[in-house]
Amino acid sequence: MEEVKNKTRKSLFYFLLFWVIIRPSLDILSQKEIKISTPFLNFNFNVNIFLGSWIFLIGFLFLIRNLKVLQSTALFYPIILFLSLSFASIFYSLDSSVSLREFIRIAGIFLLYFLVYQLMENKKDWFLLLKIILVSYFLPAVFAVFQLISGRGLVDEFGGFYRIYGTFAHPNPFAFYAFFIFGLVFSLLLTKDKELKLWFKEKDGKIILGISAVILTFLILATYSRSALACFFGFIFIFGIFKYRKLLLAGFSLFWVIYFSSPVFQERIWELITLDPYGSVVWRLRFWRDMIPLFFWHPWFGYGLGVFTKLAEFYRGFKFGSLEAHNDFLKILLENGILGLLAYFWIIIGLLLCLFKIFINSQNSQKIFSLGLLGISMALFGASFFDNILRVTALQWSFWVLMAGWLKINQIKSG
Repeated sequence: MEEVKNKTRKSLFYFLLFWVIIRPSLDILSQKEIKISTPFLNFNFNVNIFLGSWIFLIGFLFLIRNLKVLQSTALFYPIILFLSLSFASIFYSLDSSVSLREFIRIAGIFLLYFLVYQLMENKKDWFLLLKIILVSYFLPAVFAVFQLISGRGLVDEFGGFYRIYGTFAHPNPFAFYAFFIFGLVFSLLLTKDKELKLWFKEKDGKIILGISAVILTFLILATYSRSALACFFGFIFIFGIFKYRKLLLAGFSLFWVIYFSSPVFQERIWELITLDPYGSVVWRLRFWRDMIPLFFWHPWFGYGLGVFTKLAEFYRGFKFGSLEAHNDFLKILLENGILGLLAYFWIIIGLLLCLFKIFINSQNSQKIFSLGLLGISMALFGASFFDNILRVTALQWSFWVLMAGWLKINQIKSG
């Protein structure tokens, strides 16, 4: 009986990893929606919603059946608090169907985290998980390289230049996923731990990882995403401060090489410095200025999960551009109120403290990889002040699955 149970758990673990590996390649399908209308309910449907609903259902059933066991999961209480507040918002939301759909998406991310944390059993599972996440970027990268070589991409609405997006719905989500993979590849490149070289011999591994890091850098640049580039240089800065001082000089030099070799980046940096009134930076500041006063009408619990764009449409309309918040914390503040934002900050602070503790207690080469995961997390949460990181479902899946595996394997190691 025990053997059958273990095989079932292992099969479920592999099943989840399969969906993690293909999710980035399906991201663009979120634009292909089918509208379903009934006398009782109207909603839009696509492949990614179907996939997310399956993950939510599996995770929810697992949560109900293993609630006592799950309480030992790192970050269990802040996540449950955040999800509880999000679920409660459905009943007072401005649009309950939108809130329900967003709750299933958000809950699916964290339920996937719980599942992987409990199903992963040993170091072998951890390395398989890490390989799966790295491989998940292969197909999006192939499409992105084709777009780069052929001169195709999405036209920027402010500058008119082309931006690559791979298999994602927009260049920014693709850029953040590229940074996420770059952070892993760069950390593996610097580590001397033979186990962390994954598929390669040490010498071959350095060459392959080095080439991959260079390609990823070019792909991040070709998205022309300032937020992703800020993540990139912030990550290098963190490595330079904590471990390798020479990286500070290398990062500084690379920035000026990029700046002087790319007129588009010169324009985008100057737009940032001079606060061009027609640029995306000033647009963000004006948008936030218009939306923040709405908080004071519903300060504690907000207007309901996922309704930010509806609020923006009502108060500003489409004529001012995108309705997305471009600030995860402002979005949560308006949708879930101050209590929801505090719960989300509890998750972030708890995760960063766990990662920092692992980094401090790590030995030798594992310390480098620990620093890499800490740097990736700090960069992405920092970028959440200026972009829609929480909306990038493919990134959130891979990020939280990776965090689940890393926290679990270090809990196992520490006994």
